[in-house]
Amino acid sequence: MIEKITKRKSAFTLAEGGRRPHLNLGQCRTAFTLAEVLITLSVIGIVAALTIPSMIENHNNKAWSTAKDLWDKKLVEATRQMNIDGVMTGVASTTEDYMNYFKKYVKVIKTCENDKLENCYATKFVQTGDKETEVEVSSLTTASKLGKKDWNTNTMGFVIADGTTVVMAYNPNCSSVDPFSKEGQSGQVGCMSMLIDVNGKKGPNRVGDDIQLKNATISTCDMKFQDKCIMASDLTTTPINTCEGSPDHEYDERSDSENTYCATNYWAGAKKACADNDMHLSTPQELADVATYIYKQDNSIGAEESRYSITPDSERATELNWSIGWNYWSSVSEGSYGGYLRLFDSSSSLWGVTAVADSSPRARCFSN
Repeated sequence: MIEKITKRKSAFTLAEGGRRPHLNLGQCRTAFTLAEVLITLSVIGIVAALTIPSMIENHNNKAWSTAKDLWDKKLVEATRQMNIDGVMTGVASTTEDYMNYFKKYVKVIKTCENDKLENCYATKFVQTGDKETEVEVSSLTTASKLGKKDWNTNTMGFVIADGTTVVMAYNPNCSSVDPFSKEGQSGQVGCMSMLIDVNGKKGPNRVGDDIQLKNATISTCDMKFQDKCIMASDLTTTPINTCEGSPDHEYDERSDSENTYCATNYWAGAKKACADNDMHLSTPQELADVATYIYKQDNSIGAEESRYSITPDSERATELNWSIGWNYWSSVSEGSYGGYLRLFDSSSSLWGVTAVADSSPRARCFSN
């Protein structure tokens, strides 16, 4: 008779009749070590760090692109209907007047005057291009700041129901069209200049991402000096006629000028050229500040002071593209015939006066 043998499974035990503990290899289970788990988690973290931002960026770009397309369609539809109703052109002389009509066609939940744009829009945004520049929204007060110098209107800010924020200027001289023509049916978006942020005040507030320019350009600072923008180069000054009765008479502030040299007024020409760029001709104090910087003097070199025997710093002059050895017009007149100017010489910084018909002084514009 064959005896039935019953196999007994071994178990890990510390004592069994004094025998040494042993492990049944047939029952071993494989598992990750702690080091392997940590390495795996690290790899997952690295992959996530590399891919998630890109995924988020792609998602945001798609969302912003869709929002821009929707706004474009909404804007075209609104202006098309305004054109059909006869309120697109010929009824408003200012952006403020136009807004009274516009908000009947677009669901505007908030409007802001041009001196309170930051209440409707982000305080700052990034202008992209050859170099990125931060732009203060509070500076975009006129149509000229949106690249429309001949519109002569202010801007307004507004917010629509979906959270999109806009800074807009209106062209009161926008031409009317047949509302049932192809142009009329596609709206008259060209009558407006806009800075549109489909993401509201939330970031990144960057042109090309959540911000769209429509029929607008944002001129950035050519050169920075003491928190002011200055024109990057000297003006080529052209004389203008400021004789009484001339449309350019407003640029001649000389007291009791009696039309002296008004037919060939280079000083007023410099003032007008700066104004055409939405800037102003340098004031005496601004010229004094430049002199203080270039000649490395302390603040005692005020607007009314002159200095002899001082040497300009050539690197600082080059930094500001400032011409040593030349006179620069100031915005202030002197008497009935002249304009106040400052000489930037190799050994002095002096004030003087010359006739407004003098073509030799240079001019530099500063931001308003």
